[in-house]
This record gives sequence, structure tokens and C-alpha cells, in this order.
Amino acid sequence: MTLDRFGLEHAIVRHCSPTLAGIKPGCLFNVPGSFSPSPACERGRALDALVARENEALAPSGVRVRVLARRSCGALVFVYRPELLGSHLREARVAELLRGWGYATNGPGWFEGVLAQLGARLQAQACSGEFPHEVGLFLGYPTDDVVAFIEHEGRDYLCCGCWKVYSHPERAQACFASYRRCTQACLALLETGSTVADLASGHVAIAA
Repeated sequence: MTLDRFGLEHAIVRHCSPTLAGIKPGCLFNVPGSFSPSPACERGRALDALVARENEALAPSGVRVRVLARRSCGALVFVYRPELLGSHLREARVAELLRGWGYATNGPGWFEGVLAQLGARLQAQACSGEFPHEVGLFLGYPTDDVVAFIEHEGRDYLCCGCWKVYSHPERAQACFASYRRCTQACLALLETGSTVADLASGHVAIAA
């Protein structure tokens, strides 16, 4: 993608429309290129400026954009709805799983803390090669499928779309189709002049 406002907005819509529409708590995508965690990284500063501008525009709609990790193979950008995501992460089984993986899921500032911890693990993955598969919980994937993916090491799944499915494949396929319709509708609206803020605010009709 081109590292300008149009490039970032197009990437957000292409990869994160279900979150803009409020039917998915979070989406993650990669901005290609070499990024360094150093504040001196010029490409990183440019991305930060674009993300700050998007956050200002999206604030009234309750959507946030965050750079989770900066790596030589690209920067991972997380688009999420804090209220929706926080509610999901507080579900008893999800919170228990996260605690088992070393996340602190209670106390003051717990939400920002788990996002920072996820970002640190994604950052470390660039060096260790061990991907933190619990990221699926932050993306709203079914808990059973996230757990089964880890247990089966990504094998033996029933079907595959936005995630690898190990239970209720019909339900998952319907969800995938809904996400596709939503993305197609948002991309069409973007091409006709709607902004990401318009899409996230509900001021335009999005087919899901």
C-alpha cells in the first residue's frame, strides 16, 4: 500500500470493514515495508501520523486504530472497537484462556495492558518465529476454534476462511459470507466518496 491517507484508508476498508460495521470486534492487517521500533524510523513516523489522523476522525464512532508491532517485514495495524472487544475479552472462558497464556485480564488499565502485551508478543515473533495464536481471540474468532487450532497445530480443520474452523462449519461459512458482503459494500462506498469515518459512524448503509 502507498503510505498516505488514501492508502491507509483503503487498507482499513479492505481488511477491516466488519469492524467498521460493528459486526467484528477487531481486525489486523500488515503494512508492507521495513519498520523499526526506533522513534527515528522515518517510515514509522509517517505511519504514526496517518494513524493519529484516522483516530481523530474515527473517535466519534468508537473505532480505534493502533500500530501493534513494527518489524522488518511490515507493521501490524489493529483496527478495533474497544467496547465490543473489551466485552468479548471479559467473557469468562476467554479471560481464563488469556490468563493461562500470561495476560493480566483485570485491574486498572487491564484493557490497554493486554493490547500492549499482545503487541510485544507480535513484535517478539519477528525474532523468535513463534506466532502468538491467541491473537484469534482479539479478532473475535470463536473460542473453540482458536483453542482447537493451537491443539491441532493448524491441521485437521473442517473448512477455512477468515480462520480455520473446527466446529460449526455451516455457521462459520455464513459468517465468512457476511464479512465478504460487508467488505464489498464498504469498498464500493469508499470508491464513491464515503470516508472511513462515514462507514464507521453508520451514516451510510452497509450490507452485512
